[in-house]
Amino acid sequence: MVKWGVIGASGVAHRRGMPAINMAEGNELHALMVRDLERAKKLAQEHGAPCYYDSIEGILSDPQIDAVHIATPVYLHCEHVIQTAEHGKHILCEKPMAMNVDECKRMIDACESNGVHLQICFLLRFHSCFQEIRRIVSSGVLGEIIEARVAMLKSYSMEDGVWRRDPIKSGGGVLMDMGAHAVDLLSFMLGDVSEVTMLPSRKIKKWEIEETATVIMKMKNEANAIADVSFVVPYSESTLEIYGTTGTIIAYSGQGYQEYNLKIHINNATSEKHKPSENLYKNLFEHYSRFLEGKEEPIAPGIAGLKNIEIINTAYESYLSSKIIHI
Repeated sequence: MVKWGVIGASGVAHRRGMPAINMAEGNELHALMVRDLERAKKLAQEHGAPCYYDSIEGILSDPQIDAVHIATPVYLHCEHVIQTAEHGKHILCEKPMAMNVDECKRMIDACESNGVHLQICFLLRFHSCFQEIRRIVSSGVLGEIIEARVAMLKSYSMEDGVWRRDPIKSGGGVLMDMGAHAVDLLSFMLGDVSEVTMLPSRKIKKWEIEETATVIMKMKNEANAIADVSFVVPYSESTLEIYGTTGTIIAYSGQGYQEYNLKIHINNATSEKHKPSENLYKNLFEHYSRFLEGKEEPIAPGIAGLKNIEIINTAYESYLSSKIIHI
C-alpha cells in the first residue's frame, strides 16, 4: 500500500488527484498540505485524509508518507521536488515538469541522488486508447510514419492576476498548459524531436500569455508532427491523427470526458472501436504503486518531462528568433 501526501491540495489535486487516490487499488491518501491550515483541515475532512499540514516541512516530515503528489504551480515544482527528494519520498509531479531544462535536470539529479523515483502527470499516456495506438505504431504495420497531428482546443477563462496568466510564474500560456500534453502525446507515439518552430496568437483575449499555439516539429524518424492547442475555441473534438505509408489511425474524443473513438485503416481494411471514458489519475496512481513494487516499468519518467520542456522552450525560442531551431 502506497501512502500518499499531497502538496498543493486545493486545485487539480482537489478536483481529480485525491479522489483518484481514494479509488486506486494499492494506494491510500494519508496527508495533504495547503498554506491555510483551516482550508487544509476542511480538505482533509472532505477527502478522508487523517493528517493535514500548512507547511512543506510539516508534511515532508511525516514518516508514514511513502510518496508525494506535487500539485503546486509550475514555478514551484523544482523547489518542491528537490525538497521532497531530500526527505526520501517518491514523487509524482504535475505537468509541465518545470520552467526550463536546467530545473528539470536539477530535479532529476536530486531524485537520483536520494534514491527516489520521479514520474510526471502525463495523463494521456495512461489511457488504453493511446497505449493501443502506440503498440500499433511500434509494430510497424503503418509503414513509415509521414505525419502526425494532435489538436486540443477548448474555451477556458482565466481571471486577472491568476498565476497561469503571469509568464514569470507559468513559463508561458496554452503551450505550457495543454500544449505539454499535446507535445508529450506526439513524443510518446513517435519518439524524439529534431526541429521545432511555433506560431502563437493572442488576438481574442489579449492575455499576457499566448491563448492559441501551433507547434510544428520534425521528429528524429523524419516524420512531421503538428500540435494545435487553444484556450479560445468554444467547441472542438480532441484528435490524434497518425498517417503512415501503409496505414492511418485517427482517434477523436466522444461525448464523455476522456472517451475516444478510434478508426484504424491498414492495407485497405478499416476497423472502428469505441474506447469508454477512463479515470486517468486512477490509472496513473495504480501504475505508480505497481511500479514501486517492481511489477512495471515507469510510463512517464522524469526524462520525459525534461524532453517535453526542451521542446516547449525551444518552440518559444523559435518564435522569438523567427527561426526553425534544431534540438
